[in-house]
Amino acid sequence: MNRYAVIMAGGRGERFWPKSRSDRPKQFLTLAGNRSLLQQSVDRIKKMFNDDHIYIVLGRHHLKLAQEQLPELPSENFIVEPAGRNTAPCIGLAAVHIQKRDPDAGMLVFPADHLIKGDKKFLECLDKGFSWASRDDALVTIGIVPTRPETGYGYIERDAETKDQNPSVFSVKRFIEKPDLPRAEKFYGDNRYYWNSGIFIWRVPVILQRMEEEMPALYEGLQRIEAAIGTDGQATVLEEVFPHLPAISIDYGIMEKSPRILMVEGNFGWDDLGSWGALAEIADADENGMAVHGHFVGFDNENCYIQSEGSLIAAVGLQNLVIVQDGDVILVCPRHRTQDVKELVRLLKEDQREEYL
Repeated sequence: MNRYAVIMAGGRGERFWPKSRSDRPKQFLTLAGNRSLLQQSVDRIKKMFNDDHIYIVLGRHHLKLAQEQLPELPSENFIVEPAGRNTAPCIGLAAVHIQKRDPDAGMLVFPADHLIKGDKKFLECLDKGFSWASRDDALVTIGIVPTRPETGYGYIERDAETKDQNPSVFSVKRFIEKPDLPRAEKFYGDNRYYWNSGIFIWRVPVILQRMEEEMPALYEGLQRIEAAIGTDGQATVLEEVFPHLPAISIDYGIMEKSPRILMVEGNFGWDDLGSWGALAEIADADENGMAVHGHFVGFDNENCYIQSEGSLIAAVGLQNLVIVQDGDVILVCPRHRTQDVKELVRLLKEDQREEYL
C-alpha cells in the first residue's frame, strides 16, 4: 500500500487576527520556529513521504502563496477548493484525486496549523496507524495524551483493551464534544480520555465507502468530480459541484457514526494553536512570565505575551494580557479571552471594515 499525505490548509485562522489576515491566514505565518506552520507540516513528514506524495488542499486565493512557500511540491499536488465546505468535502476531494492516481492508496490527513514538537514520536504514530489501516480496513485517528484539563478541545474515550504497543492502539468507544471545566478535569484524571487531534489515517477506498454509506449526497458529488479529473471539463465540474456539497466536518459526518475506529496513542508535544493565548502558553518567557517579540519597553509587567511588527509597545504595570501590533491594528486582550478574538473579526465584517481584515 503506497502512502500519501493530505494537509488541510484552507482555514482562516481568525483567532490569530490581526496577524492572520484574509491574504495571509494563520497556516502561512511563522508563529513558532523559523518557518510557517504549513512549511513545518511538510518538513515534519518528509522522512515518510516523497514530495510527489504530499498534497495540499486550500482555497484559490492562497494557491500562489502556498506554492511560494513549498516550491518543491509538484503543482498538481495543490488541490484547490472553489469554496470552503468544512472537512468532509475537503477530505473527500483529496481522496478522489488520490484514488484516480492510486486506487488502493493509504491516506494521512491532518491540519496545516497545528504545532508538533516530538517529530520522531509523531512519525512512529503515523507508521503504526498505516499498519492498522492496511491490515484491518479501520479508520484510524491519533489521540493526544492530555497535559491539562482543556475545555477547548474535543475528546476521545478509548476502550480498556490494548490492541498493540509502542505506541499503544485502542478501539474508540466514543467522541466527546468540548467539555466544561468540571468534565475536563474529570477526563484529565482518567487515562481513558484523550484529546481529539483531528489527525486521521485510512485506505482511500475505505473512507470513500464510508462516505457512500453515511453521506450519499457528498459521495455522489465526489464521483462526478472524480470522473472529470484529467479531462477538459475538470475545472467546470468542480466549480459546479463542490460549492453545493454538504458542509459538514469529518467528525460529525463519518467518525462519530463509524463502528470500526482505532486510536493510536500520541504522547508527543502537540497543540492546535487555536488562539494567541495558546501561543502564549508555549512561548519562551522570562522570570516574570513576559514573552516579547519585537520592539518593547516596560517595567512591573507580568505574564504578558507581546508581539510588535514595527511599532514600539511601551507598558507599565500590566498583567495577563496579549498585545499584538500588526500594520495598522493593535490587539489588546486578556490572555483568558483570546478565543473571543474571532468575535472581533465578526464585528469588523458586520461593519464592512474589510481594510482591517
